[in-house]
Amino acid sequence: MTIHFNKTLPESLEKMNIKKYHTIPIHDSETLRTVQTSDEIIDRYGKAKWKIVDLLNGYYQQKVSTTFDLYNWLHKNKDDEVSYFLSEAGSNCLNYATFKAPSEFHLWLGENSFIIGIEQKGDSFPAQKIDQQWLKENDGAAFTFFRECKSKIFFNHPEKATIVYLECFVKNVHS
Repeated sequence: MTIHFNKTLPESLEKMNIKKYHTIPIHDSETLRTVQTSDEIIDRYGKAKWKIVDLLNGYYQQKVSTTFDLYNWLHKNKDDEVSYFLSEAGSNCLNYATFKAPSEFHLWLGENSFIIGIEQKGDSFPAQKIDQQWLKENDGAAFTFFRECKSKIFFNHPEKATIVYLECFVKNVHS
């Protein structure tokens, strides 16, 4: 199973030889995304996804012959799990989070692995319950992707999640 409800960020970071950390703010205010603010927030969200991809490609491109590309999600290339994670988990925030936007992305770069975190402000969601009961409210494709990906998916709290993480090992990265 690729979803790990008992895994924690400190546990994962302890195993990594962390070289760099990045945080990319998107919508830090605790206000609902509206028609008036949507264009600006969606623009920041898109730029944040590309920034993650660019940081990963810049850091790991010499280690492995892998190129991450957000267009892989559009072309249904499921081998690019970074593209799928950013698009599926990010769109869940845009549709279901309290303020209808991710608050920020996190990226930890290690020697042989990396972790991407997508954080939302406001109400949490019951990740373990959504997964175990295949709840109808989970209309997006994020949990389907979480169940099928080769990388590890975990949350800051299994029943009160506000952050979802993707942990990839460079040797397992395909694109």
